[in-house]
Amino acid sequence: MPRAPTATRGRALVVDAARTPYGRRGGALSGWHPVDLSAELLSRLAGRNAIDGTVVDDVVMGCVSQVGAQAYNVARRAALAAGWPEHVPGATVDRQAASSAQAVHWAAQAVMSGAQGLVIAGGVEVMSAVPLGASLAVPAVGKPYGRRLLQRYKDGGGMLPPGLAAEEVALKWSLSRSQLDNWALTSRQRAARAQQSPPGYLIPLACPDSVTLARDEALEAPFSAQEMAALPPAFIDGGVVTAANLAAEGDGASALLIASPERASALSLTPRAWFVSFAVAGTAPSIWPTATVPATHEALRRAGLAAADIDRWEVHESSACAVLAWLAETGVDPEKVNQGGGALATTAPLGAAGAGLFTSAVAALADGRDRRAVVCVAGEAGVGTACVLERT
Repeated sequence: MPRAPTATRGRALVVDAARTPYGRRGGALSGWHPVDLSAELLSRLAGRNAIDGTVVDDVVMGCVSQVGAQAYNVARRAALAAGWPEHVPGATVDRQAASSAQAVHWAAQAVMSGAQGLVIAGGVEVMSAVPLGASLAVPAVGKPYGRRLLQRYKDGGGMLPPGLAAEEVALKWSLSRSQLDNWALTSRQRAARAQQSPPGYLIPLACPDSVTLARDEALEAPFSAQEMAALPPAFIDGGVVTAANLAAEGDGASALLIASPERASALSLTPRAWFVSFAVAGTAPSIWPTATVPATHEALRRAGLAAADIDRWEVHESSACAVLAWLAETGVDPEKVNQGGGALATTAPLGAAGAGLFTSAVAALADGRDRRAVVCVAGEAGVGTACVLERT
């Protein structure tokens, strides 16, 4: 297909949004190389919209642990592995768990600026191959802190891993174990209902032994309330964070097809939603899961909207603490949050998590259930993103 001229400044449209089902660490998708998994999703997304790589201006993907199988710019390698022309570039983003959400933001902003006309944005993480913390596995090359950073946080409140950060949030917002477990159970129940018939944004994948994974693998082994209550604290004695109310590692990829109105028209693509506003914000590293709060407020302010104007909220469930603290600060109706479940139910392939939330938001807008949605994601060290979408 011939490449269209660069668009003028204006709107960025979501033409399509899809993700793989998420596999459990060591599970059904563990045999997929991250590059191959990403390439498969790129090909399937392009194929179901009757386009090919010749019309893609860029591929932007989030990935957290960019070492080993995920090193050397996985976005560029995925585009090449998909068989697309060598003139199609690629860039890989690291904003920790918010990486693929940021990839979506930057891709949309490039289209809105007129710099590009059609971009695929998403993310990948195969944590079976590259587990969380793999970037720290070679002490000889140093650790990502430095003397000045350690000095700044020497009295506490420093860079905490997910479990300890969740405990800090639970303490600051006075969240009980029963509250956390109740939200985790609700997330699983909602996901199970939403995926009784696999939704259209899930791309089925072939796995070993001729098995096809059509929905999130973790849903095959649900927790009961009794099993949740019996789990011991996972990180500190007397704590409230357990293996059930903290998101588990997983494998998966997610992607959005983003185009200008001109490029969408030229390629006969039907848009499903458009980007209204974006925000990124920071908070104290010790409570990094709550960086979604200032990002949410800023995204709403830029859109000229109030929380009551939003029909659907997709909030990253790094833990139940993250969502419950966000609810306490925003006052949003919990029934509007993660209506199809969240990472507590599906697992959290970190690099894919943010764009994965966009897929369910876009699906709800496209089928007319909702008019506006917001996607909120936080990453380690206290960075949060939020984006307002509206149905076209």
